Amino acid sequence: MICIVTVFILTAITYYIFDYLLRRLKVGGYQNRHVLVTGCDSGFGQRTAIKLDNLGFKVFAGCLTEDGKKYLSQNCSKSVVPFLLDVRSNESIQSALGQVKQNLPENAGLWGLVNNAGILVTAAPTELCTKSEYLASMDVNLFGLIEMTRSFLPLIRKCQGRIINTSSCAGRLACLAPVYALSKYGVEAYSDILRREMYTTGIKVSIVEPGGFTTPISSGENILESVQKAYNQASEDVKSVYKVFVENFFKRILVVQGSSNLDLVVDTYIHGLTSCFPRTRYSPGYDSKFLYIPISYLPTCLADWILKYNLK
Repeated sequence: MICIVTVFILTAITYYIFDYLLRRLKVGGYQNRHVLVTGCDSGFGQRTAIKLDNLGFKVFAGCLTEDGKKYLSQNCSKSVVPFLLDVRSNESIQSALGQVKQNLPENAGLWGLVNNAGILVTAAPTELCTKSEYLASMDVNLFGLIEMTRSFLPLIRKCQGRIINTSSCAGRLACLAPVYALSKYGVEAYSDILRREMYTTGIKVSIVEPGGFTTPISSGENILESVQKAYNQASEDVKSVYKVFVENFFKRILVVQGSSNLDLVVDTYIHGLTSCFPRTRYSPGYDSKFLYIPISYLPTCLADWILKYNLK
């Protein structure tokens, strides 16, 4: 018995050492590689564009606003090309495709696409969410991601490049914010299918599943405001059901703050673009890595007991 345990431990240690060393191998030649990042107005996207610029990549930075575009123009080198991009609009995506092709060297392709753009429409419980809120979330978090990937895939194929899709730990364990979680479950399914379809082409697809981080779209203030708005619009009967839940939810949000270390996520984007052997999934954030993802592997009844809500 002792021998079996020893062999198991040594095998596990050998595997993790080999995996660690393998993942450290880099592709090199960053100055000749072009990457497109969406959602660069702030947060993960903005920091990723700046970090890729510092590494020597040529970066196409999609921004929703003129302010986001202006910030990158003032704080990055000429290797960063910021442009307006609304992933909800096919016309905007096709315009972005034209700009990218215009700025690429002749016969060159796109090394990487980082689908980072996303929104958190509301964190309200299911009964308080409307169809329009689900559609608004899906339009950016899922359909926008799909259309970006579909449009730029021919350029990525030229380089046998990388596609990095931003999901969430909510895409692995649905326990809060149903509008958001549903869109991220879609990202997981789409990315898994895409990765398997691309397996023989040399294109590598990675999924990033962050835990809780403090960004403009997921600040505690925005989350509380979205829940309060949904609650205020409900009927009196429904309000009576969710009164205690909303009060407790507000208390939890005020106590539990997301991580402010955005580099935990940005570094997974960078690894997915630079490693010779990128991971299929990244789970940045201690809550994602050590709480939500592990719970997702538990038997359903046990996971439900751990995550149960008191709606009375």
